[in-house]
Amino acid sequence: MNKEKSDNINSVDIENAIAAAGENFSVDSVVKALDPADVDALRRRVERAVNSDENLFYDHSYQCIRRESFFNGRQFLITPDEWEISTGILFPGHRLTPYVAPEVFPSTVTLKEAGNPVAMKKMIVPLGRCFHYHILLGSEQIFDFFLADDPANTILKERASRTDSVTLTVWDMHDFYAGTEFLFGDALLCTVEDYRHGIISFEYLSGSKRTSHAQKEYLKLMDDAARKVWDEFQDYPDIPEQLAWMIYYAGIQGVPGGSIDEFIAGSATVQLRPEGDHAVLTVADEHEHSGDCHCHDDDFEQNPLLPEGLSISSGELDDPFKLLAAAGVPLNAQELDGFILDAVYGRETDFSGVQSRIFRTSAVDLADEAQQAVLLNFLEERFEVLQENYNRADDEPKAELRSQIMEAVVRRLDYLNMLADSGRDPDEKDQEKMRRLADVAAKLNEALKLLNHPGFTPDHQEKENLEIMIDDQLTIQEEILSDYSTDADQ
Repeated sequence: MNKEKSDNINSVDIENAIAAAGENFSVDSVVKALDPADVDALRRRVERAVNSDENLFYDHSYQCIRRESFFNGRQFLITPDEWEISTGILFPGHRLTPYVAPEVFPSTVTLKEAGNPVAMKKMIVPLGRCFHYHILLGSEQIFDFFLADDPANTILKERASRTDSVTLTVWDMHDFYAGTEFLFGDALLCTVEDYRHGIISFEYLSGSKRTSHAQKEYLKLMDDAARKVWDEFQDYPDIPEQLAWMIYYAGIQGVPGGSIDEFIAGSATVQLRPEGDHAVLTVADEHEHSGDCHCHDDDFEQNPLLPEGLSISSGELDDPFKLLAAAGVPLNAQELDGFILDAVYGRETDFSGVQSRIFRTSAVDLADEAQQAVLLNFLEERFEVLQENYNRADDEPKAELRSQIMEAVVRRLDYLNMLADSGRDPDEKDQEKMRRLADVAAKLNEALKLLNHPGFTPDHQEKENLEIMIDDQLTIQEEILSDYSTDADQ
């Protein structure tokens, strides 16, 4: 009789029992509800059903939670980059994919601010400009996304290079950015309102409230989660599925310390690599010890998953500031804009002059030609954006103060280059200098944020306060580097 009862439990019975189990449940509770004769045999069947159900997360003891329940109400960050901010838009891309149901198309997500949906518009951009906002969709899915977003992209089936135009649907964020005086480093604090239907609300989160400690903790939690996902699934899932599991395993409650884009750019563990016929996120040390490792740049340059002129050979390709550091010019976003705005104020109209000032030479010292092309393309586009939007009348009262700061930045970079060229390991004196220089740079960077912002026009008192602060920091830096010439001669 028991055997007959067990044989009568079919897959539909199991699916119905799982569906009736609630938002949080265990495999054991499902087995108990079915009341089988052979508990162990049915448990294995229920485990297989849970493993194949894309609507569930589960731990190693098979305690399960429905994804809709897990994600609804969950908070996450989106960090627009400088080009998006200056252009007044936000690409849907891969930013929202893990936080909505798989069947929700990214550009059909409803993004709401203060209860009102953000308007969307069409935008035509070069493929090289927009590709990195979509790479975490999975390289084999990006072009399907482009084709589905607009029929004009059908030509990409025939050929795809970084200069080809792509028509995409983007959110019009101009009013929001202007109203909040949004800066690079600020974030959109998002909340999942409806996972199943793709409804996300957001509010402004100032970069001043985003501590480095919280960002480091976020990276650690996500790195640890990435290792669990890799150990559990290896390279089987596509990237959006990998990310969803990482978020589940990380288990971050409340406001996270970073965004997915910041995680991919800042992680020392996770790398984007091709695996067979698709791209995945791999754990670096696990992958490097694999006998099937394909880690050389040449392999990626030949990867058929990517368009001409684009590569996933290095995480730095999506982060121009890492490329700058690799080229011996460790600038942050405000310092880079400071160089460009200072040149524009000085009526320079040719990017080559700005390039020479940034690199102290006309050459860019990067071994990889693809990296050089990506970096120079980013810098030239940033120069064009700032030049086109420059308001000389509003910038005039701030320009001299900015010039003073940029001279200090040059002085600091020269010292760091001298130290690097010396070939010796920094001693305690050098390390103390670098620590104090970093403190000065941080304070001057706060001033640059104000001076670079097109909406900031200082009154007499504000300008005087800035002058005093900047002068104090310039004096401190000169004291730190007072023996610079002597050091250089040794």
